[in-house]
Formats: sequence, C-alpha cells, structure tokens
Amino acid sequence: MSAKFVLRTFRNVVFRDRPYFAHLALTHRCNLRCRFCRARDEQFEELDTEGMMRVVDVLDRLGLAVLSVSGGGEPLLRADVATILTYAARKGFYTKVTSNGTMPLERYGELLESEVKEIAISVDGVRGDDLPFSHVGPRILGTIRYLNDYLPRGKRLTLNVTVSRANRDQVEDIVSYCAREYPNALVWLNLVMVGAGRLRTGTEVKVDPESLRRCKSPTLLSVEFYQRGMEDYYRKEVYDWGCRAGRMFFDVKPNGDFWICQDRPSRMPINILEPDFRSKLRKANFSHRRECGGCTYSCYFVTQKGFRTRNWPQIATLWWFANTQPGEHCRDVAEKHGWFPGLLSLCADRTLGLFRKIN
Repeated sequence: MSAKFVLRTFRNVVFRDRPYFAHLALTHRCNLRCRFCRARDEQFEELDTEGMMRVVDVLDRLGLAVLSVSGGGEPLLRADVATILTYAARKGFYTKVTSNGTMPLERYGELLESEVKEIAISVDGVRGDDLPFSHVGPRILGTIRYLNDYLPRGKRLTLNVTVSRANRDQVEDIVSYCAREYPNALVWLNLVMVGAGRLRTGTEVKVDPESLRRCKSPTLLSVEFYQRGMEDYYRKEVYDWGCRAGRMFFDVKPNGDFWICQDRPSRMPINILEPDFRSKLRKANFSHRRECGGCTYSCYFVTQKGFRTRNWPQIATLWWFANTQPGEHCRDVAEKHGWFPGLLSLCADRTLGLFRKIN
C-alpha cells in the first residue's frame, strides 16, 4: 500500500464524504453476451491511452484512493490496459482490474507483470460448459489456474461470484472448489443486481442471501454488515442504505463521462476532462440516487459502510484475511497469541521479505 493510499484512507475516516473510490470503464465492448449484463447496450467513444492517463491525473487531484478498472465491458480488449493500470499505480492508487477470464493467457501475463495490485475474475460456476451466464467454463477456469499458479507476492487474485437463481444451489460447491483448486485466490459472493437501472437486469428476481451465511471457507471474504445489508435489501421493496453515489464513489465512462454509479448518469452531463469539472461536481445535485431500489454492489456498499466506526473491527478482519494466507506464520502467531502479536509478525515478515528482495 502506498503512503498516499494510507493517508487518503485516514482522511476519509475523518471526512467520510470525500471522493474515495471510482470505477473506470476503459470500454463497453465485450466478447461475451452474459444474460444478466447490459453493458453492451451503452456504447461510448473511447479515450486513447493519453486521454485515459489524463483521467487518472484528474482523479488523483480529486483525492481518490482506489481505482477499479471495471464497470463496463471487457477491459483486456484494449491493448493498453496494463499501461494505464501501471500509470495509476505509480500515482499511488490502489488499483484493481476485473476481467471475464476468457482472453488469451498472454494478456493476463501482462497484468501479472504490471503494477496492478488486484486482479479479479468473474466466475459463476465450476461445472461444465454452460455456466449460468458466461457459457465458457473451462476457459475461465484455465485462466484462474494460470493466475493462481503464477501470482507474484504482493498481488491479489479475487474471484467474484454473482449469486442468482440460476446458480444459488451451486454456491457451496463453487466456494469449496475454488478453495481447493485455487488456494491463492480469494472469493467474494455478490447477489445479482435487479430492478430499474441502466446496467441492472429486469429479467432476474432478488435472491435470498442465505448463501452468504451458509458458505464457509478459508478463502471466502465476508463481513457481517454486508450480509445484514443484503438481508434488508431482500426483504424490502426499496432499500435506502444511505447511498453516497456521486460523492464518496462514482463511475467514469470510456469517453470521460461522469456517472454517479454504474447504473445512473449524472442528471447534468459532466465530463471529467472538462476544464470546469471540479466546479460542476461541487454544484451537482445527486438526489436522484434515492430513486434506486437498493444496491448489492459490494464495492460500493462495503467501501461506504466500512468507514462507520462500528464496522472498523470487521474491516480490520477482512483486511487481515485478504493480506495473509492460510498456514502463513503470522496467522499461526495470531491464533496462538492474539491479533497484536500476529500483526507484529506480519510486519516483521514483510519487512524481512523486502530486505531480501533488495539484496
């Protein structure tokens, strides 16, 4: 983690409404036609590499800490994705990229060699060729195998599982399979997004979030406040969770357009590269986010709720499991002597590893 990321995270602990997280969609083109996804319905002109770097510069001046290349189509369809991610990482962002896992392995090799911190793959099943959405199971699983086996120290591999009616009975099988076959990968369960919205699906219904509590695995990421939030979302027709879209988090489209989230554009058109962008952002009214029926996007929900004081212990636990591995020395120390000696052991192990790398 860079010093800039740490400082901006502490800033948001005090000033919670500051811009912190953004999705950057490099493209809305995709090589798949997943049944739940409508990203291809919204097409944009795409900024070139230099233009995307200018977007990153603006986001840096805005004070963001986390930049996720996702929220649109398949980013690896662009040849410059690794270049853009490395540029953002060198600016001090925590950088993440999400792929559908179907591109040539050499493209994922470029990501492994880049300075991106986290690589995420969307996977919704582990058996057969006809997965609930993607229809290309073996190819995705081969990509995950490649990333798991060659993942460098300091990078994170995350598997995003969208839980829908089509695969809800397979979730335990998916989680256990991933833990067994891909021990270096972390798994996050997300409920399928339904209802009114530009990228939501009207062909799905809400899914009982009981799988979020039922599944147990050493590689499964989960926090209680997200589980409770999804249970409230499931029970209520409209779930007002206090969304801060447009302020704490937002989306940037391939042409630089500012959207308050993946589903809703700003009422007043704003482009992040406009000279008066900062002025327009300060004056913008994002009250139409209240028209949303609720949110299951963990990236938004956990980011926002994680800054609440009562959720800090859960965020600390999430961070611990995301940054250590089963069987690692620091985990053994923590289990035997408590979290503080475990944290000291982690710091010592990482420092020693850094010295070895330098020498």
